[in-house]
Amino acid sequence: MKNQFVNKLSEGDYVNDVFIAARNDLRSKQDGGKFLGVVMRDRTGEIGGVMWNNAAETSRLFNVGDVVNVRGDVRSYQNRLQIHVESVTPLKDSEYDVADLVYTPDTIQEDLRLLRETLETVKDKYVRALFEIFWQDADFVARFTTAAAAKKWHHEYRGGLVRHCYEMARIADTMCELFPNLNRDILLAGVFLHDLGKLYEMSHDMVVDYTDEGKLLGHLHIGAEMAARNMGKIPGFPAKMRLELLHLILSHHGELQYGSPVVPKTLEGIVLHHIDNLDAQTAAISRVVRETAERGQAWSEYLPQIERVIWTKQD
Repeated sequence: MKNQFVNKLSEGDYVNDVFIAARNDLRSKQDGGKFLGVVMRDRTGEIGGVMWNNAAETSRLFNVGDVVNVRGDVRSYQNRLQIHVESVTPLKDSEYDVADLVYTPDTIQEDLRLLRETLETVKDKYVRALFEIFWQDADFVARFTTAAAAKKWHHEYRGGLVRHCYEMARIADTMCELFPNLNRDILLAGVFLHDLGKLYEMSHDMVVDYTDEGKLLGHLHIGAEMAARNMGKIPGFPAKMRLELLHLILSHHGELQYGSPVVPKTLEGIVLHHIDNLDAQTAAISRVVRETAERGQAWSEYLPQIERVIWTKQD
C-alpha cells in the first residue's frame, strides 16, 4: 500500500514508496560523468528528482511510464522540493495499485452525460449529424472519456477533456444569452471539436505525453482532419459550415505565436478562443491555489507558464 503522496512531501522527508516515472533524463556533468534527472508522479501531483551516483546504470532500469519504487531524501532546490534519489527499482503489476498513482475523478460519466445533453439541444441537422457520427464510434468514445485536456497545465487528468468541454459549453451558453447574434449551434460545435486532436496528440495511459503524431502535426491539424473526415460522410454537408467549423478548430489558440495557423476571423471563433482560455486558466489557477494552500503556503512557486506567482489569500 502506498503511504507517501507527492502533495504531502516536505523538506527533510525520507521517501521509500511507489511512483510513476514521468521523466528519465540522463545528462552530462561538467567533469564528464553522468547524472540522472527524473520526475515522479502519483495521483496527487509530481516532484522532480536528481541522482548523482550510478546514474547511467539506473537510467537503463526503467522507462517513462513505468511504475517504480523510489528511495531518497526530499530537499529544497531553488524554492522547489526535489528528491535526491538513492535508488529506483521497477515494479511488477501486482506490486502497486493504479488508483494510488493515476487520478481519475468519479464525475467522468456524469460530465459526459451533461455535455451530451447540452450538445443535443443544437437545432441544425448537419451539426447534429456530425455529433452523432462521433458518438456512434465506440473507439472515439472510449478515447474521449479517458483523455486529459493537457499534459500538465489544466484538466491534466483522465476525463479532463470531457470536463473542459462541458465547462466551456456552460460558458458558451451564457455568452449566447448575452449576445443573441452568436450562432449557438456553431459555437457549441466548436466547443466539442476544438481539442479532439488531443486524443491522438498525446498518449493517455499512466503518463500523459506527446506521441510522434502529436509532435509532428499537433492537435489542431489532427482535429481538423478528424472533423473534415466525418463531415465528408454526411450527404449535402454545407460548404460554408464546413469552413466555419474547420476555422474554429484551426484558430482557437487565438494567435499565430500560440500555434494557430490562422487567427480567429469570425465572431464565434473569437468567442471560442476566449472561452477556451478562460476555462483553462481558471482550472489551472484553481489547482495551483489548492495545492499551494495544502502545503500551508500563502504564495505559489513561480509559474513560468504565466510568468508570475499566485496569492492563495491564506492567512
